[in-house]
Amino acid sequence: MFKQIQYLIFITFLSTLLFACGGGGGGGSSPSGGDGGDITVSWEANKETAVNTAGGGYIVYFSQSSGFNPGDTGVSSKSVPYVSGVASPTTTVITTPASGTWYIRIAAISRLNPPGSTGGSESVASSQVSVNVP
Repeated sequence: MFKQIQYLIFITFLSTLLFACGGGGGGGSSPSGGDGGDITVSWEANKETAVNTAGGGYIVYFSQSSGFNPGDTGVSSKSVPYVSGVASPTTTVITTPASGTWYIRIAAISRLNPPGSTGGSESVASSQVSVNVP
């Protein structure tokens, strides 16, 4: 009997902890007005074993387009892989190339296949949150 196991991975932002430290001068919320800056992003940990072992972790997607999907043109991403210990990191800093409003989504990644094989899985990305980079 073949039994298929499907992991449903939900990522939620832990109180949506976003902090922006803006870069240099210019136009406030204009997408091309300033030099961008760093955003510290934190989220609630996923409890799935495959996310919290070698090959697992998270991907943080960010864009200046509200309602974006991870595969859309102009979307940037940063991998936050499992390193060691009992869980993958749940905080990272992303650097935006321009000031303005940035939208952020997070997906969990896992290695569902045995060591030495290829594959893996990525969850559906979280709902977006926004932060303004001065």
